Amino acid sequence: MAPPLLTLIVVLILFSLFVPNFASARTISGIINAASINAIVVIGVTMLMISGEFDLSVGAMVAMGGYIFAKITLDGGSPVVAVIVTLLVTAAMGGINGWLTNSTGIPSFIVTLGTRSIYRAAVWIFSGGVMLQTAEKLPIYESFSGRLDFINNFFEKANFGTVTVWALLLGLLLQLVLTRTRFGNQLFATGGNPGAARAQGVRTKWVKLISFTLTGFLAGVAGIMTFSQFTTVFVATATGLELTAVAAAVVGGTLLTGGVGSIMGGLIGLLIINMLRTGVVLLGLPSDNFEAIVGVAIIGAAIINEYIRRRS
Repeated sequence: MAPPLLTLIVVLILFSLFVPNFASARTISGIINAASINAIVVIGVTMLMISGEFDLSVGAMVAMGGYIFAKITLDGGSPVVAVIVTLLVTAAMGGINGWLTNSTGIPSFIVTLGTRSIYRAAVWIFSGGVMLQTAEKLPIYESFSGRLDFINNFFEKANFGTVTVWALLLGLLLQLVLTRTRFGNQLFATGGNPGAARAQGVRTKWVKLISFTLTGFLAGVAGIMTFSQFTTVFVATATGLELTAVAAAVVGGTLLTGGVGSIMGGLIGLLIINMLRTGVVLLGLPSDNFEAIVGVAIIGAAIINEYIRRRS
């Protein structure tokens, strides 16, 4: 985790020196707040990549989660029921990805590339292609995505939100699972050397199935947070998020081949990407330049990660 943390510090210092207002509380809180919902998805994607698998359908699952949560709450249903149903559905969608990958032997990259289109079509069918939105801020929305005024009051124009607290809690919890539990050890073993893991009695297919299901569960959480914050959801919600999540994991030190990675590293990688995005905007550069910068960052991170792996 040290290399991505050092990169984050260097990027922060450079942009603070050369980009006007970058170091302001408003800009920093905006970067953190904007990254927080995606961070929940990055947590799941990072764990899945450590197991040696990918999920390119997380964006569609976020959209489905947002629609289900919005539909139930806007129709006057119980917020608790809305949360439970949302998470059950998206966890099942993730589980289907895992089952298909395990049962067919087809690489998860291909499986989830297909289910991404299927799930996005399912969102269209469920929603009828209609955008759901409301101007009403229900208490449940504020709980998931309200303002942290007890912090914002200390900094001029700061905009820290409760979604950041949720993301940090989930990140810390699953980092502990990854580093302090038997399942975490099995996850690293499954991604690092599945043959050796099986020889040691690790049920690698179950480990991957649980990882896929957890990824879907967290995508559902992100869908709930998305609607709570923006009070709007449409078919194209979270399009492209899957690539951002993979990029964040790689920049944060996770190997594409599996077996190495860190949730905290993935979250730091996401912050680096969001800082680059904000810096490009504040510099007044064309938005197309951001994609090029992220591309360079991904390739550079992958080269560094491979170098570190070979040295170790």
